[in-house]
Amino acid sequence: MTDNHISVTLPSDERWLHFVHDTVRRYGGMVGFSSKLEEMFSCSVMEACEELFRLSAEASITDSVDLHMDFKGGAVVVDISYNRNIPLNPHEAEDFEVPDQGTELDDLDASTLWLHLIKRRMDRVRFMVRGRHHVLRLVKYRREEGKEMQAWIMSITPKLRKRLILHLNDPDTEFPTGVLQDKGQGALKLGVSEMFIVRNMDGVTSFHDLYMAHADKVGLMSPAQLVMLYEKLERLDMLASPDDAAQNSKVKRLVRRIINPNFTIPNADRVVSAVHTATRPLFSFAGLILLLGIGLSGVYPWWGKWDHFREIITGLEAALISRPMYLIPIYFMTLGQVAFHEFGHGAVCKHYGGKVPRMGIMFYLAMFIFYCDTTAAWTFPDKRQRILVSMGGPLVSFALLGAGLWGAAYYADTGSGWKYVFVAFSMFTFFGLVMNFNPFIKMDAYYMLVDYTGISNLRTKSFKFLEHKIFDRLGFESEAKGASPPHTKRERRIFWWYGILGSFVTVFFLVTPLVRIKYLLTAESVSQGRLFVALLIGALLLARLARAAFGKFRAMRYREYKIQ
Repeated sequence: MTDNHISVTLPSDERWLHFVHDTVRRYGGMVGFSSKLEEMFSCSVMEACEELFRLSAEASITDSVDLHMDFKGGAVVVDISYNRNIPLNPHEAEDFEVPDQGTELDDLDASTLWLHLIKRRMDRVRFMVRGRHHVLRLVKYRREEGKEMQAWIMSITPKLRKRLILHLNDPDTEFPTGVLQDKGQGALKLGVSEMFIVRNMDGVTSFHDLYMAHADKVGLMSPAQLVMLYEKLERLDMLASPDDAAQNSKVKRLVRRIINPNFTIPNADRVVSAVHTATRPLFSFAGLILLLGIGLSGVYPWWGKWDHFREIITGLEAALISRPMYLIPIYFMTLGQVAFHEFGHGAVCKHYGGKVPRMGIMFYLAMFIFYCDTTAAWTFPDKRQRILVSMGGPLVSFALLGAGLWGAAYYADTGSGWKYVFVAFSMFTFFGLVMNFNPFIKMDAYYMLVDYTGISNLRTKSFKFLEHKIFDRLGFESEAKGASPPHTKRERRIFWWYGILGSFVTVFFLVTPLVRIKYLLTAESVSQGRLFVALLIGALLLARLARAAFGKFRAMRYREYKIQ
């Protein structure tokens, strides 16, 4: 036993049920449960253990059962851990229905009666798969005496974690909607009722008092809405944790910072505001034409000095090998381009009244890159504004591409090494723009398309939809069939187009580099490149299969189901 945590290992034998009942009841009294709560709590654990011991005996399994009890967040959490071979799988049990008066008792399937009784007595019930063990988790919240039958959600006094940011859609309205953001982790859209509740969560006021205040000022809401909101905040780790959990969270954040260093700009919103003020003339139709004109103007020097450019590109590899110092200005110029790209996003977001709480440099894919948090754009009611926020970065990059091509043309027919620097910079910027304007990967063009169509998670939904249709046509039942609500005719049409085109584009981006490598190696390689391409394809397939297998394996060994 440590503080409020108790662990007990029990033999799989019904003779120990009285010991379980006595231990659990005493624990409930120790943490301040009323006698009625003690009874509800202890009887539920007894019901679960009784069913578990019975099934264990039927399966001739003698492995012990672990009982863990802990009191945290105003609730007792009981974890009953047992051998996975014991056929106690509450997530597969059908809902118990109270029989009609004329029902024959012999025809009644009461195999899930134990679970029905637990669900009535306990506040939250979860079933978890943890490798070789299954865990049945029972949670009971403490209430004041006389309020034992009150909905569990009402007794909680929630509080948000520190450093969360609320973005309001209409700050001047009495009851605005908005977005709750955890910087660098995630965000949650909030309606009028959710925003009212979240803005008044102080760790002292109970959900019951918040519910009554909401009914008085905004109107009635269902307690089920409170449960949904609480579980969303809990799932996104936006709720203030007990001291031990908070300490663990700090350790995890420290490890994450060591593995993935991240340097934020102090007062990011103020910095972006200054950039917006300095570039305000560009936020007009004339400014848009200017940026597009600078980018398009790069075609002229590229076309006019194509012979020089082709010679530079051909000799670029040899130049970088002989003079690796060229990589330094190339790297910093590319990093600067990415920084201006992100400032483009941030400045447009600021132009429409959004806040940029976070901006900086992070280590990603073996290099340092800039990032800019424009989550506030989610609150913009006009989708045109959200699309322009996504467009701001690529527009700046396009203008820088034009400037880079002019610089490359200036040095193209000289002996200066800057010709290699500017050509390499222009190539990286060009390929970055190609990636940004590919709507089939989750970059700027994809989010523009999401805003335009109004369909969130467009890529995932489209591929799932296509998968269902293909499996149905082949006579197989798709694994996730029926998991999502029916789609509208417009959504189905979009899913067909996006799914099919996305599949072709994905294949194209995989096949084209392989074909090009094969072409280059034909004249140089002994096997004419066949061996290299075969090994590369094999490595890609193995990597893809290994990733999919690991995902399936982990999903099989670590799952959680909400029973109540």
